[in-house]
This record gives sequence, C-alpha cells and structure tokens, in this order.
Amino acid sequence: MKKFIYALLLLLLLFGSSAHALSFGQNKVNAKDQNWSRIQTMHFDIYFPKGEDEFGKTASLMAEDIYYYIKAEFKIPILSRIPIIFYASKTEFQTTNIIYQLLSEGVGGFTESLRNRVVVPFDGSYAALEELLAHELTHAYVNAMDTRFVSAFSPLRPIAFPFWFSEGLPEYLSIGGEDEYNNMFLMDMVINDRIGKLQETDGYLAYRLGESFLSYIADTWGRQKVPEYFFAVRSMNNLNDATKKVFGMDFEELESRWNYQLKRDYFPRINSHGIPMESFEQRTFHRKDGSYFNFSPRFSPDGTRFVYYSNAGARYSLWMAGTQGLDKGKMILRGESSAKLEEFYYFRSSLSWFPDNRRIAFAAKTSDGDKIHIFDVDKTKILETLSFKELNAIYEVDVSPDGKHLVFSGQSGMQADLFLYDIEAKVLTRLTNDAFNDARPRFSPDGLQIAYDSEHRQPSSEIRYGLFSDIVRDVFTLDIATREVVQVTAEAYDCSAPMWVDSGNKLVYISTRSKISNFEVTDLNSGARAELATTMAGVFAGDLSSGDEYLIMANYFNGAWDIYFDDNPLQKLNYEDHQVPTSFQRDNDLLDTIDFSRLDYYGKRSKAEQKRSNPGRIANPRRPMFVKHEFSREDSLRLFPDFSWDDKPDSLIVPVEIKPYRTRFALEHLWGGMAYSSSQGAIGNIELGLGDLMGNHGIGISLGISDKLEESNLLLSYVYLKHRADYGIGLYNFYDDYLYRFALPGQDEYLRLRSRETGINLIFRYPFSRFTRIEMDNRLYQVEQNWDWLPAANVAEELWVENIDKETDTVFAPGLSLVHDNSISGSTGPLVGWRAIYHIRKSFAAKEQEYLTNYLDIRSYTLFSKRYSFAARLNGGISTGKNPDRFNLNGYYGVRALDTTLSGNKKALATMELRFPFLDYLAIAFPIPLAMGNIRGSIFADAGSVWDDTDKFRGVIDNKLEDIKLGYGFGPRLNLGYFVLKFDVAWQTDLSNISKPLYYLSLTDDF
Repeated sequence: MKKFIYALLLLLLLFGSSAHALSFGQNKVNAKDQNWSRIQTMHFDIYFPKGEDEFGKTASLMAEDIYYYIKAEFKIPILSRIPIIFYASKTEFQTTNIIYQLLSEGVGGFTESLRNRVVVPFDGSYAALEELLAHELTHAYVNAMDTRFVSAFSPLRPIAFPFWFSEGLPEYLSIGGEDEYNNMFLMDMVINDRIGKLQETDGYLAYRLGESFLSYIADTWGRQKVPEYFFAVRSMNNLNDATKKVFGMDFEELESRWNYQLKRDYFPRINSHGIPMESFEQRTFHRKDGSYFNFSPRFSPDGTRFVYYSNAGARYSLWMAGTQGLDKGKMILRGESSAKLEEFYYFRSSLSWFPDNRRIAFAAKTSDGDKIHIFDVDKTKILETLSFKELNAIYEVDVSPDGKHLVFSGQSGMQADLFLYDIEAKVLTRLTNDAFNDARPRFSPDGLQIAYDSEHRQPSSEIRYGLFSDIVRDVFTLDIATREVVQVTAEAYDCSAPMWVDSGNKLVYISTRSKISNFEVTDLNSGARAELATTMAGVFAGDLSSGDEYLIMANYFNGAWDIYFDDNPLQKLNYEDHQVPTSFQRDNDLLDTIDFSRLDYYGKRSKAEQKRSNPGRIANPRRPMFVKHEFSREDSLRLFPDFSWDDKPDSLIVPVEIKPYRTRFALEHLWGGMAYSSSQGAIGNIELGLGDLMGNHGIGISLGISDKLEESNLLLSYVYLKHRADYGIGLYNFYDDYLYRFALPGQDEYLRLRSRETGINLIFRYPFSRFTRIEMDNRLYQVEQNWDWLPAANVAEELWVENIDKETDTVFAPGLSLVHDNSISGSTGPLVGWRAIYHIRKSFAAKEQEYLTNYLDIRSYTLFSKRYSFAARLNGGISTGKNPDRFNLNGYYGVRALDTTLSGNKKALATMELRFPFLDYLAIAFPIPLAMGNIRGSIFADAGSVWDDTDKFRGVIDNKLEDIKLGYGFGPRLNLGYFVLKFDVAWQTDLSNISKPLYYLSLTDDF
C-alpha cells in the first residue's frame, strides 16, 4: 500500500532506520551535551570540544602536516575542504549522529564518504591519534580526488578498490609496516599457514595484509611505486592489468613473491621464539568454545583462582577458573547485555582483587559514563558502583593491598592521567597531570608505590611520521607520598604493563625489544634485566601469583588470544647489566615542544590568494597519472600541471581563528524522477534530505507528485537528535485509491475508493540505556474517503459518477512503545540475547475511526556449540473499538506456507527456529566461476492464528487444526553485504494432511 510506504518513509527520515523506528534495534545515548569550536586551516575545517583550544590548535597543525605528508606521496592537491570532527572520548564518539549506524568499541574512527567528513575520537594518546588521523585523512584525500558532485552520485565514481587495498593504503601511509602489534597478525598467519588470497580476505585481517603488501612494494621497488600502483589501478579499472603495467607481471605472481618474502621474514622466528602451547600450559581454547578474545587474567590474592575477560558465548564477559586447571572456566558476570555493563574497553579494561579473595574491581562503559564496579565473585553480584562525572573515560583499575584505595588511569579533558580513590573517604586525588598518556597502574606489594607505563619522547625513534613520531612507552614508578617518579626503562622500543614481583624489588613488564611482545624482568636496585618469556606471536597482558609461584598471560596465537600458564617463572633467568633506574622529572609537557607559530602559515586563504592552475590544462583531472594508452609527448606534458599554489607554506602569515560551531544545512541525499502520460498527467517523485554537519538536525522532503495536488503524496519532516531525547515532527498528505470490480451479466461495473489522509505526527524517543528505550508518537490527522461509481453504460467512455458517498473523520491517535534489545547478530540475523516490544495505541475520533490496540512481541536467541543458535518468537495483539486494526499471518514474519490471506482483530503467533552453518564454502567452476562462503541454514516451525470472535474460535476439530495454522520448512541464507538472501521451502499441515510446498525468496534478515 502506498500509505504504508510513505508512513515508513516518515519514520525512516525521522530516525534513520526502520528497524529503530518501527520495532527493534539498540540505541545511541547522547547523555552528554556536546558543544563545539571550529578552526579553519588551508585544507580543513577542524571541529573540537569547546574550551579545548590548545587541543584544537594541536589537531589543526597535526592535520596540515599529515596533509603534506600524504600529498608528497600522491603529488596532486585536493580541491575541496575536508571537515574533521574530534570527539573528546571514545564513548562520546560512539554516540555520534553523523552516521546512524551503531558503533562498537572496535571502531577506531571513520570517514563518511558523502560529505567526506573525518570523525575520530581522542583516547588520551596524541601519538595514537596521529596514526588514526593519518589513516582517515588518507581515505578523505582519496575521496576528495573526485569532485563533490561526483561523490554524491556513487555510480559515477571511479572504480572501487579491493577492500585490502582501500584499507591497506591508509594503514601503509599511517604506520608503514613498523608496528609490532600489527605485524603480530602477519607473523601468526605466516607461521600457522593461514594467509589466504588477498582478494578473498575481509575484515580486520585485510587491513594487516594490505598494509604488508604495499610495504613490500615500497621496500622492493621504492616508495614511489605505491602511488604509481594506486593511480594505475584507479585508471585502468583492472587490478591485473594495472599490476602488469607497473611491475611487468600479473597480480598472482606479485602476490606470490610477497608471500615468499613473508616466509623469509618470519620463519626464522620459530628458532628464536617458542610456540606458546609448547612452552606453557594452555588454559583457554578458542577453537573449542568459539572465542577469540581471552584477556587480562588476574590471580586472586591466595593464588587459588583467577579471573579474566572472554567473549566465549559471543559477549565480552567476566570469567573465572581455578589455578590448578582442574575445572573449566565459567562465566561469572555477563557483559554487553545490561545498562551497567554496556561495553568494555577491549585492551584497556583490567581486573583487580580485593584482599578478601572475594571481591574484584573493574571498569565498564555505560550510557551515563564509565563506571567502576565492585563485584562479589561468589555471590555473582555487583556490590557497589563508583562514578566520576569529571572524567571522560576510566581504563585500567588496581586495588591497593589493604583494599582501601583504587588507582586507575582516567581521562579528564584532553589528557589521560593516574587517579587515586580513597574508598572510605570517597575522595578522588589526581596523581599525574600532563599530556603524556599514563596507563596500566599497579600498586606495589607494600602499597606505597605505583608502577605504570607512560609516553615519553625518544629522539632516536623513527616509528611514525609527524608531530609525535618520537613517542615511545616506558615504565615508571611513582611514590604516592612524595610524588617522586623513577624511570625504570628508557628505550627506543615500547615497554609497558608493569607488575611487581612479591618482594617488591623487581618489575615484570612487556617489551617489544625483539619486535615481538614478550615479558622481561628488571631489578629496581641494580637495573639488571632478563627475558622472562620468548614466545610467539605476542604477549599483551599477564599477572604473577602471590609468592611469584605462577605466571599467567594472554597470548595471541593461531588467530585468537588465549590464556597460558607457567610455573616458577622467575627461576633460571639470565640477567644482563643495564642502566639503573633513576629519578625522573619532565622538563616539558608533551605539547610544550610544539612550535604553534607554524599554525599561522596554515590559516584559511581567500580565493584570491589561491591561484590555482587551470583544470583545462589537465587531460583528465580525476585520473591524472595513468590511462590505458601511451601518450604523445604533447599529451604527456599535460600530465604534470603546476600545483605550486599548494606548496607547503613557510612565509605568508594567515593566523587561524577559533570560532563557535554554527549549524548550517547541506544536502545529504537527492533522488527522484518525473514522467508524463496522457491518461495520468504529470507524475513523479523527489526525495530530498538536508542535515547539519554533526547530524543533530535533519530535514526530509518527499514529493510524490500527481496531476492533482490533492492526490499527491507530500511529506515534510524534521528531527532533532542532539540530546538524549530525540524529537521529530512530520507533516504529510497521503493519497491512495482502490478499485473494486463487480461481475454482472452483460457488462461489469466498478467502484473506486479514493482515500486521502492529511495530518501531523509528533515523535519522542528516550533511551534509558543502549538496550532499552521508550517511544511516543502523536498523530493528528483527517481522513477523507470518496466513493465513485462506474456504471456499465459508462465503462467504454470511463465516465465516473464521483462522490456517490463521502466520509470524513478527524482522528487523534497517540501511541506508546517500550522496546528492549540486547541481541547480537551474526551474518544473517540475531544469534544470542533477547528483544521485546510492547506497543499500545488509542485513537480518539469524531466518528468511526476509533480503536484501542495492544501488541506484544518477544524474541529470544540462544547460542550453543559455537555456531548454532536456537531462536524463539512469541507475539500477539488485540484491537478493539469501532474500527479496530487488522492483524494477518502472511509473509516471512507470519506462518510460512500459509497460502490464504487471513485477518482478524486478535492474533497469536509462535515460532521456533534452529539456525546452523550450512555450507562454509561453495565453489562452482562451470558454467560461471562462482565462489560463496558462510552460507547458513534454518529449520523452522510457525504456529499462529488470527480471529475476531473468541466464542467462535475453534483451534482443533476432530484432531485436525482448524483456526490454528501450522507450517514448517527449511532453507539457506547468504549475506550479500547490504541484504540477506533467503530461500525457504515450507509446508502447511493440519496434523492430518500436508500441503504442497510453497517457495519463498526474500531479502530480509532472520527475525
């Protein structure tokens, strides 16, 4: 029905997603009011939190330096300005309205392609921010090579690069193969024979492989070959042809050479570094439980058990196991499913025990800010929750040996420092206060000192490009009483995550000295050091038991992090002399060494100052470097236009200004079409969307134009999404007509119903947490229905007798919905969790359009045996009044196999479904080469009924189903990216007879 489509469009414009507006879906919670300032530089519009001017200047200088670094690779400037939005924390970033998709902890930043907006969070580390910004600005730079007009119409854009290339190029330019963490994944894939074809790789590993592949090209043929290859692929529209042109070989051979080089690089590591399960006792097994993240283990004070994070069962949760390994680990607190535990920082969340061996402390993300929870592991109950409104984020937490204090890394403003919390006095004290990122604190055994890791500048380091290229992490200790800081390590490589030995005179920490993260130990008195573990592919968290009897660690190997265990780790170590730890005092804060006067060179130029080259001189400005054919000398000269107007400035002073953010609307989308016919007149449809830069305001216009204005479908909507509560308003005019034919002797006659609805819709939505919300909408509208008659005598001339009956009614119909959804979806639909919606709507009408509708839908999903899930659904509704709503059982969300249309003002439906892996990989060679993977299957049964009069309801008659309808079937499902392709075969039965099969083809997710 047209009316339904336009009503759906209204909600789509108001909330960005029908799943959010009409039924289920999780929430973005804008709990904190965000205000912005702006700096305009030569190439960027920089937006940052209001009041953080020093950060804004740093970000501006960082962005311009990265721009000229990228330009040095591509050789051509960009012709459009790029907006960059910096969020003050990861939590605030995840609530952005710039895109409507829900963001998880795993999303570091993004570049929105329509308006080429770069959006990144600050997590307390300027060095990490610089890497992230270089990655996203590479995306934006590539996008900006197209004109803005072309970008808005994706079919006109140049070829889409392979995913490994489009993500590998930003990684190559931002990191360049020099990061131990990134290379850990490569080493693991090489050692375990898990490297597949680049073209078949997706997800996070495509980033790593793409970066490595392009780094190999740069190392073998020089850096200039990477942009040359980029432009060749872009211009020639074929990866293999571009590879032959640039390297003189096909892509398969180039990929093979890269694979051989990886083996040369990493196979020798087997001789110097052990395989973890050969060196240690493995305690978690990701292949058995389906997890890939078992992290941050911590021994209890008495050493009898340990707790850790794991995503076994699909959710990141708290688990506990015995030290002796006699029992399997068990989940003690389910995460990512309630308002108190919406999410964890994957690599920045820790666990710490109180001295009673019963309570632990940890931090978790919530919609109302990060919290510290004190949890009883025996009662499996949260005893106390601590919140600190002055902090943007809370990371690693440690409990003092006497249980009276907590120390943690927290982010306040635009820096991450250490904080000490007195549990009894409820007093928070800041221990450090600088722009260097302080992390992973641990109390000494006597509780008088804190060991932690922090950034410092190391001039000899060449790890990264940019303002913070010389930043490395080292280990420090802090005396709580005197605030004296001692620098334990001072290396050109990272040292982090310190932990004390029981005597308090040594520290164990993670070192990347060998380019693989492993434990080292240092004597605080003599400075002597020893390697504690040399294992593949990388250690990233661990703990020592009381008395240093056991070592437990999280190690990445064979595609996942698992927990490993070692006895007597400090025995038989070979110590080497090293520098004695010394007292440390910073001469300058991190940002004090930055020459902010350079920013005055980067102020926004007026158009008169930017004398750009004539684009007409360039043969093909979108693809200026390569095409398929050879050029004449005259043509080749046109490949190198004069871009000196965009040279890096060093003299002209154009000071930047800091201004408040102002809301300005710009086009978000535009599509439509027009037509004319002699019978229908002019018809057409136009969809127009406008929004501000931050996505807090949205205007939608839909014009379904007809020959007559009153028969057009018109919609104007506005949404305001800045705060926690979302508001929307829509004005509309919906028109539809229905034709009824009456077969009479001699000549048929016809009736036509012309229906028009004009009204206003006010919508309010308030999320209590990520998983629960309340929705209210109030519709005030007028319904007009006109009946026309086409008698038999007038059929030939189509002369209608109009308005033989006319009905109008004015209706006010408020509705209320309560929605909960903590489900986690797989490739084709939800796999674990539950969701429910209760909806009630009451209409108040002047005449006949009066009704009261109640509707309830509950769905649960249980994951078992790693990849199998059982789904159950129960829903029902009842509608009363003069003109009640009508329910049906048809379609994918009803009783599949039902071949008749049934409706009623009462409904009950139950569904059970087994979801399972059907085909992991399918390859067809003839007649068309085709390969598909991860095809899932479903076996289902649906039972339901719709009826009007309960007294006349007959569920079963003579052992046969009557008003109750039952169907069952099965079918495969395949995720195609933007939608799920499903093919189902279903049969209906009354428990006595079975119908012929019905076949369903759908592009919808599983319920």
